[in-house]
Amino acid sequence: HPVSHPKANILLNSLLFHSHSNMKPILVIDLNGALLKSRPFEKAHKNWFKLMSILLKDKSILKYSKLDNYFDKVDEIMQRYLGNVNPKTRVTFARNLFSMLTIEEVKKTDLIQELVDYLLKIKEKYTLVLITSAPELSVEPLLEKVGCSNLFDIVYKSPLKDYPDKLSLFKLFIKNQGKIDYYVGEGDKDILEIKKLGIKIISVNWVSKGKFKGDYDVEKVEELGEILG
Repeated sequence: HPVSHPKANILLNSLLFHSHSNMKPILVIDLNGALLKSRPFEKAHKNWFKLMSILLKDKSILKYSKLDNYFDKVDEIMQRYLGNVNPKTRVTFARNLFSMLTIEEVKKTDLIQELVDYLLKIKEKYTLVLITSAPELSVEPLLEKVGCSNLFDIVYKSPLKDYPDKLSLFKLFIKNQGKIDYYVGEGDKDILEIKKLGIKIISVNWVSKGKFKGDYDVEKVEELGEILG
């Protein structure tokens, strides 16, 4: 599957969007924590540091996987491994490796099948959009491995050369496609900023209990029907 930068797909997405679904409300789904369990992403995260500890022959690298703010360490590790290269190259290399590890790890059992079944039921009523900060090269293969290649009308992915920034992707989508009506995602800190964009947030707890709550807070997929119909 050819995967391109989100900005390169703007014209195509806009044409598809306006020709098929400009009258439908837009429903955005998150990948990690809503559509998929967090397990493959967490395992790939640990394996990234494990692999780099082997390549650099430095077991102290393993402990960095437990840090909340681990990106500084990722950059430091990339500098050690790649030498004096462009910072964007370091980010690209690091995220490409993470993509490979995530794709290797994901399994069909990581899919929240109840959510997929529900989305297929309401697909005629909503424009289904996936906006994810997962590295762009990983998204299509991940969806393919779990049987969801054709689930979404539009997919916005995080460019490899950039640090993951979900809020920027939301702003880019709104700029190019228009208002987002609902966002279904895990109750992490991202929803606080996304809510400021005028989007109704549905925080979900079927993968893990979120620290933050949206306009709606649900425990089970079946509760979405009461909100979205």
